[in-house]
Amino acid sequence: MKVSRLVSAVFVVLALGVASLSLTACQSTGDMSSSGASSSGTSGSSGGY
Repeated sequence: MKVSRLVSAVFVVLALGVASLSLTACQSTGDMSSSGASSSGTSGSSGGY
């Protein structure tokens, strides 16, 4: 009984950790893509001049 509860608790904690990591990765990727787009746009405009 106690072992199964411990195992289930560990799985829940691991699932939450993976979910939080995936959310953080998505947010950082979105920030990187947006910053890359702005930098590429800036370089494009400077190239036009």
